[in-house]
Amino acid sequence: MTSLLLQFLPFFALVLMGWLATRSALLALDGIGALNTFVLFFGLPALLFRLGASGALAQAGLLDLLLVYGLAGLVVVALALWWAQRAGLSRRDGGLMALATAFPNTGFLGLPLLTGLLGAQAAGPVAATIVIDVLLLSSLCLAWAHSHTVHGAQDADQSEARQAAWASLKGALRNPLLWSVALGMGMAELGWHLPHAADETVRLLGLSATPAALFTLGAVVARAQMRPDADVAGTASQALPIRAVALPVALKLVAHPVGVAALGAGLAAMGHPVSPTGLLTLTLAAALPSASNVSMLAEREGAQTALVARLILWTTAGALLTLTVWAHVLGVQAPVSGM
Repeated sequence: MTSLLLQFLPFFALVLMGWLATRSALLALDGIGALNTFVLFFGLPALLFRLGASGALAQAGLLDLLLVYGLAGLVVVALALWWAQRAGLSRRDGGLMALATAFPNTGFLGLPLLTGLLGAQAAGPVAATIVIDVLLLSSLCLAWAHSHTVHGAQDADQSEARQAAWASLKGALRNPLLWSVALGMGMAELGWHLPHAADETVRLLGLSATPAALFTLGAVVARAQMRPDADVAGTASQALPIRAVALPVALKLVAHPVGVAALGAGLAAMGHPVSPTGLLTLTLAAALPSASNVSMLAEREGAQTALVARLILWTTAGALLTLTVWAHVLGVQAPVSGM
């Protein structure tokens, strides 16, 4: 297990560097947006495009894996919403906390970490999870966040929820990560290749994606901690003690991967061709910490950014240990580095 821990450590060290650079004011808060733009619109799309064009994403059985991952995500969302209601959170705060609980950081952390651990074949299942997280879970959680229950205003609230879900879906369809995957797979299907100079440019951008994404992840988490909450006076969630967020952390790092593994095993027992390697990849993807971009979404929606940031911080810090344990339990061996 020590070899696995050492395999994961450099990834989390880069996250820590970004966090420390921001907390120490070495990196200005205003500069984080530029880093985020580079990662989301240049680095990660280039990496995903090259993976798609190489044929690594065209794997059999992805639909079954997506079904397993989607069902597990819905269960986690339902449990997180139940927790939010018990904790006295508003629907807006509860919806964003549920999204943070079910949405793993596949783009900034999962893709480089899992492909480094499991090889290029992990890219297909990991990239496929982005479709479920962005198109399904985000839309549902935002619809919940906008579905208030004020007496006499149900029709208006339902209309607001539908508009929020539709806006989320349209935003998801503009996600550059989804389009880069689709474009790369289309190139592979047609047998097309970029000219050498263009391909080399894309390759260099893809190489920059991993360190830039991990450093930016740490910076985004630190920024979310440092910014004050939106106006949430009078809400019960404002007075929540730190220990109250322990359940969402456990849902993200423990229950989510358990759900994926159990549903995948059940589907395989029913005769569906569930790839063992693909299921292993999705189980580890579900064990990733919460996605950092949910804090920015919470800020835009007027929810409690500090509460969401606390969940992101704890899951990111805890994932170094829990991912190591999960990989060990699932029989993953750390790749041997060549000299």
